Amino acid sequence: MTEMKNICQNCVMPNNFLGVSLNEKGICNFCQDRSFKTKNWWKVQISDTSRHKSLQDWNNVVKTMQKHHVTREYDCVLGYSGGKDSTALVDTFVNEYNLNPLLITIDTGFMTEVAKQNIKDTLTKMKLYENHSIIEEAIPVFTKLYRFFFFHHNSPDLALTAKICWVCTDLIHTILVKEAIKRHIPYVIVGFSPDQIKRYFYETTLENIIEDGTPDAEFKEVLDEMDLQWYLTESEKTSNHIPRVLYPYHVIEYDENEIIKRIESKRLIEKGKGDPVITNCHVVKVALIYDLYRYGGIPYILQYAELVRQQKTEEERKKSRRKWLRVYNQVSRGILNGTFNVEGIKLFFNKIDTTKQALLDSIIAQRNKDPNKEQILRNIELLQTKRLK
Repeated sequence: MTEMKNICQNCVMPNNFLGVSLNEKGICNFCQDRSFKTKNWWKVQISDTSRHKSLQDWNNVVKTMQKHHVTREYDCVLGYSGGKDSTALVDTFVNEYNLNPLLITIDTGFMTEVAKQNIKDTLTKMKLYENHSIIEEAIPVFTKLYRFFFFHHNSPDLALTAKICWVCTDLIHTILVKEAIKRHIPYVIVGFSPDQIKRYFYETTLENIIEDGTPDAEFKEVLDEMDLQWYLTESEKTSNHIPRVLYPYHVIEYDENEIIKRIESKRLIEKGKGDPVITNCHVVKVALIYDLYRYGGIPYILQYAELVRQQKTEEERKKSRRKWLRVYNQVSRGILNGTFNVEGIKLFFNKIDTTKQALLDSIIAQRNKDPNKEQILRNIELLQTKRLK
């Protein structure tokens, strides 16, 4: 493989990263075969018929909420993180749908100050403080789970970032569902964007709601009875008030640029403060450190690459490719030179009562046993020397 082909020439996937490789033309597995899958990423194929049917359902859901609006205190529970997508949904529900959502923020104990300020700015601008509830009492549960993951993750090919996000999301969604059950609210709305692969579908089934709300067997050694209150109880699992959990961005038109422009122009958040790199929690950012040193890259590149592939024209694809490669290089080099999210990383290690060096020692011990060790070190070197292009 020549130096110019250390990343996919169609998207931005690095060569030999988390089970993805390039062919002789410098094209990655995903660009060669849209059905290609790894543990970390796969493209969910949604037929036009299925998408159209789901869109019709979504439009009917909105009409139903509007119809019953005057009889309910809140029309739905809306998960609100302070990121661009959930902020745009707040704007859509209030100003386009004329509905009254209950905005619930789940504080895991590691929210960024940017996300918190975004929430404050939006609530102030839209006069929605009475619609907002922040749940902080579950912080000890999240903290226990995070510490467990960082020192018990031993997969050769599943990124820690993916594992943490999936389990964390399950618990966050479960808490939203519990709030909806308690208040007899029929819908939980989550603003996952089209690149959120774990839930790339329109609706979580009842079976999966219950599965998500049941802690994995491996967590039993770290969670006590008080912690389990944040998962679904047996009575909640059989409740007649389990809400529908919907992901509207997977069926309605999604334009990231439009979303950012809209929420910034309305001053719901400050310009530049909707970037997921700065709004995502500190835990994910420390997990990126783990994955970079352990696997030779950061898993964000999987989402970046998919966003590149989604572009409709060659010109748009090239522009998107340059943008996301630049972001990937900046984040990776920030991690490597120690300038990435410095205060947030300190906060994380203090809260889970360990050190960055202890984590790096654990990572290196695992990496030394990896058959792909030389390629991992090679990809890290390419990022350090700015030759990943």
